[in-house]
Amino acid sequence: MNGENTYREETLRLIKEIETNPKLNQRILSQRLNISLGKTNYLLKELVKKGVIKIMSFSRNPKKTRKLKYILTPKGFEQKMMLTYYFLKVKEKEYNNLKKEYEDYIVNREKVVEVKLEEGSNVG
Repeated sequence: MNGENTYREETLRLIKEIETNPKLNQRILSQRLNISLGKTNYLLKELVKKGVIKIMSFSRNPKKTRKLKYILTPKGFEQKMMLTYYFLKVKEKEYNNLKKEYEDYIVNREKVVEVKLEEGSNVG
C-alpha cells in the first residue's frame, strides 16, 4: 500500500474510533490504531483543521487534568463515507484482479492436464 493509501486508511480508522469512543485520549487512540502518539496527534490536528472533528473539554475542574472529547462533525461523517467508499472500490479492484488471476490459473492448469493426457503421461 502506498503512502497516500496508508494515510487514508489511518484517517478512516481514527475517525471510526473517535465515532465509537469519543472520550479516548490520544495515547489510547494511538495504541488501538497501532500508530505512534506523535502521528495520532498530527492526524487529530489535521482533522480539526479540516473541520472533520471538534475537540471539546468536558472537565469543569481547573485543578484536574483537562479531559477532552472528540466529536465527529457532519463534514467528518461525510469524510468517513467517502473514505469507506474509496476503500470498498480498492478492495473490489483487488478482488477482481485476484479472481482473474485464479481463473487464468485454472485455465492454464486445464491446458497442462490436457497436454499430459495427450502425451499419455500420468496426471498428478
